[in-house]
Amino acid sequence: FTMADLDPKLCKTIFVTSSIPKEGKTFFAVNFATTLAFTGKKVLLVGLDIRSPRIGEYIDIPNIGITSYLAGNYNSVTDLLIKVPGYDNFTVLPSGIIPPNPAELLMSSKLKSLFEQLKSDYDYIIVDTAPVSLVTDTFLISSNADAFIYVMRANHLEKKMLHYADTLYTEKKLPKMQVVLNDVEQKSSYGYGYGYGYGYGFGYGQDETPKKWTDRVKGFFTKK
Repeated sequence: FTMADLDPKLCKTIFVTSSIPKEGKTFFAVNFATTLAFTGKKVLLVGLDIRSPRIGEYIDIPNIGITSYLAGNYNSVTDLLIKVPGYDNFTVLPSGIIPPNPAELLMSSKLKSLFEQLKSDYDYIIVDTAPVSLVTDTFLISSNADAFIYVMRANHLEKKMLHYADTLYTEKKLPKMQVVLNDVEQKSSYGYGYGYGYGYGFGYGQDETPKKWTDRVKGFFTKK
């Protein structure tokens, strides 16, 4: 992202997803939200991977959250918001109890209204969502996103799944999709090393022989 990409007037709700589990999307979402909070912005991290919530592995939060609100057990979401210790402007809205009807809850009109409410209260809303190749949950809520960060883990995802991600990008299935390559263990002249690598989607540098982003990253995926 550039600072222009992160203008909260244009890009306030940023959803984080992946193709399959264990690619580091929740870890990225937590760290991305933390980084934004360090800049002095008011940040909310929302757990909407409600079938397999993982935010609690990184932040101490109770097992109650947005699913209880969407199910009608709470009239206000305020009581479910958790302030992160050590931060003046970092709040978490946990996923809560895993529901028996996740798709039904995510299709609720209450979710759209909730995002409109939260947008007025926070500079940035970072949303951890479900892997897109497994369930339709993330597509059901994608209209609430200003942008998507699509996390891919090197040497974990199969190469054939790059085509799936590229289709989502070219067909604009996910708004302003940006790809982040995670768990890179190889250094090159580009200067990246361990940790997060490439980011594509909002635009990348042009050279004499432009390549698709899939061509640029496929060398990091050994599985066919």
